[in-house]
Amino acid sequence: MAVKLGRISISAALVAAVAVAAATPAQAASWTRTSQYYRWTGFNALERGQGVATDGTYFYYAGPGGMVKATISNDHEVASSTFPIPSALGSSFKSDHIGDLEYYGGYVIAPIEDGKNGYQHPVLALYDASDLSYTGRYLQLPLAQMPGGVPWVAVDAAAGLVYTAPWSQNTADGTAKLVAYSLSDLLGLPAGSTLPVVKTVTLSQPLSRIQGAAMWQGRLYASVDDSGKSVFSIDPVSGQVAYEFHQDAEPGDEVQGIAAWDLGPSGGQLHIVHVGSGWKSIFLYLQHYTKTG
Repeated sequence: MAVKLGRISISAALVAAVAVAAATPAQAASWTRTSQYYRWTGFNALERGQGVATDGTYFYYAGPGGMVKATISNDHEVASSTFPIPSALGSSFKSDHIGDLEYYGGYVIAPIEDGKNGYQHPVLALYDASDLSYTGRYLQLPLAQMPGGVPWVAVDAAAGLVYTAPWSQNTADGTAKLVAYSLSDLLGLPAGSTLPVVKTVTLSQPLSRIQGAAMWQGRLYASVDDSGKSVFSIDPVSGQVAYEFHQDAEPGDEVQGIAAWDLGPSGGQLHIVHVGSGWKSIFLYLQHYTKTG
């Protein structure tokens, strides 16, 4: 049975893809996909098909069918949650979708949207990384900054910041930006509070359809579901965007979340989920990319 994991209409996707492809600069660095990758199908794909994060020992996944914690070394599943979206959020906000995760300090941080409700209530929810249980803690994001939902979240531990970005971006209307919040606010404000915006960072070019992002060596690496299935890096201070590489995916595939952790030359530094297209749409992949230049 084919699994559709998309978020917007085909026509809108084509417009966004053409715009980003036209703005793509020359490749800035050399990246190579490693020979090792994971592939899942069926329910295993459903519970992993949107986001991925890591603490260096485990990968944490989320998808339409749940949330999973599995070892990096052999994909041994050690914890799972079939219905990870809290019922309280479902009843209060009609929350129905988890995007690309982040790991920090013993927590899995999940961006949660209410897509069937018009993306009116973007939130970040915290889960105990040991067993993926919901901690009861969630923070709302300001709707004015996140009008199209919250498809991903990334933590910049060195700067003490948490980043999100609008799903659809345009330089003219000011949506081509990163939105930064305080990590201490995320962990310390009363549950249900709205996270105050610390700052916004204007991007040097719009990056619509970012499906996931993760910090590595001071830059934010974004997996973008454009026509090139691209990865861009972003300087979170200046907003300068650089094209990094084309993912090893078919044109019709949908690239999803990304995690960053240095597993060495054979294991790579960037780890990206994508779902196949056509008859391969029943398959989900986790690929690893290593920097070679």
